[in-house]
Amino acid sequence: MPKELIDFEIYLVYVDSEKCDGCEECIKYCSVDVFDFFVNKAVPARPRNCLGCRTCEAVCKSKAVIITEI
Repeated sequence: MPKELIDFEIYLVYVDSEKCDGCEECIKYCSVDVFDFFVNKAVPARPRNCLGCRTCEAVCKSKAVIITEI
């Protein structure tokens, strides 16, 4: 019996610490708990949780969050 392949997408989650103003909007709106707050900046602590919805990018006023499909 052949193996069944499962297709899934993986996303690279990046926060530019120079641009991040510490507003915590990405943390508030992320439904899968990707981000943590460390030293007044957002950090992608659990990037494997990312579903690629890009809500965090949309709510980031400083444009510090970048999601890339890999």
